Amino acid sequence: MSPMQIIKADETLPSGKVGYYEIPGPAPRRFFFYRARNEVAGAPLVVSVHGIARNAAAHTYRLIDEAERYGLSILAPLFEKELYGQYQQLADERTGARADLALFDMLHAVGRLSRADTHKILLFGFSGGAQFSHRFVFAHPDRVRSAVHVSAGWYSFPNEERRYPRGLNPKRTPLQFDLKSALKVPQHVLVGGQDLERDHSLRQSAGLDRSQGLTRVERARRWVDAMAAVAGENAAPSFELMAGVAHSFAEAVEISSLPRRVFDRFANDVDLSLI
Repeated sequence: MSPMQIIKADETLPSGKVGYYEIPGPAPRRFFFYRARNEVAGAPLVVSVHGIARNAAAHTYRLIDEAERYGLSILAPLFEKELYGQYQQLADERTGARADLALFDMLHAVGRLSRADTHKILLFGFSGGAQFSHRFVFAHPDRVRSAVHVSAGWYSFPNEERRYPRGLNPKRTPLQFDLKSALKVPQHVLVGGQDLERDHSLRQSAGLDRSQGLTRVERARRWVDAMAAVAGENAAPSFELMAGVAHSFAEAVEISSLPRRVFDRFANDVDLSLI
């Protein structure tokens, strides 16, 4: 499927269709978009962020059934490795590309393609996408209604003294963070109960292993505990293991009904029946 350039301000996508789009400009900003058949005007847009497999199309198609239950449309960014090699950290040190700003451009474009509310999104990320999603909440909490982070390899901890991306001190990064507001955003962490392998896709170092743990399960628990320690009157992120699931998006979908789990959390945080 070839990219379609977004040119016209009044362009719309027929409902019940998946489109693949490219925003014209010097840097590629490509994404898949599904407009729900029963799209509810003003309902929040669902944004689903891929891992390093960059399977944005699979994210789109796997979420369609659940999205249709609520009349929600789906945006799945495609962050190509050449430019967005470190999209998980929002800003790529090598190229200077900002994945978070690219997403804003995509949201603006989708606002012209549909009737969805693109200002405050429902955000889901898997693996590298979960790294992106929890860091996006820290950087742009005013743009997120609810966030579900699944099987991140490692985390930025809510420590404003420690330099980003291990903590939230923005020294040497163009990003800024708002921990106080981020703590007010409902967040949920899921990870496969069998996601215990230390393979090449898991970032490893003596310092990281010591501070965050050896596996994705251990690192997820420690991040949730750290968020709970600073939550104050806010609700800490929830935590759940998906039984029998290793580090696989397909397994999480097929064995543990991941799309249903994600949308159940969105619906619990935002009363979608009132939209």
